[in-house]
Amino acid sequence: MLANGACSTPASRAADRPAAEYDRGTGRLQRLTFDSDADGRNDAVGLMDGTRIKVIEIDRNHNGAIDRWDFYNAEGRLEKVGFSQQDDGVMDAVAFYTANDTLLRREISTHHDGRFNRREFYGAGVLAQVEEDTNGDGRIDKWETYRPNPRHGPDEPPSVLTEATFDDTFAGRPTRRVVYRPDGSVTQVALHGVR
Repeated sequence: MLANGACSTPASRAADRPAAEYDRGTGRLQRLTFDSDADGRNDAVGLMDGTRIKVIEIDRNHNGAIDRWDFYNAEGRLEKVGFSQQDDGVMDAVAFYTANDTLLRREISTHHDGRFNRREFYGAGVLAQVEEDTNGDGRIDKWETYRPNPRHGPDEPPSVLTEATFDDTFAGRPTRRVVYRPDGSVTQVALHGVR
């Protein structure tokens, strides 16, 4: 990426080199533009506070729009990663990590409107629970529970859905629960007063 955040053009790619911008008043490093994947094109910008990295913005597919944001805390540890799942420069998913870099939670804007209405919770890096506001009223109306699938193959998920609960009336309480077998088929449906 160039200093203004735009992708380099074919004519300028030969000249792509790391570039630094400094605060004119303090002389501290503010921005560092560089080639994150060693393909000869600048595709990343580090937003800095001197030598401390605050955020790294990356355009992984070189389409001119940021599609990944890495956020670091004051100790230099990666805290969360934002994604543009539609590759349009809009952050519509954020992954949060523990101190040992294990995935803890993901928040997703399923309607791509800036509102993160789906939260996925992970245990030991494996999906365990999901909460979702499907109608956009600000209240959770769908809950899912997953169990680990320790013997999953390469084309299988590491966890499987065991139960889904729904608030079909959007009144703030569950009205229907569906229980699933390990193969994904439904084993039980309960109505009203579930929870």
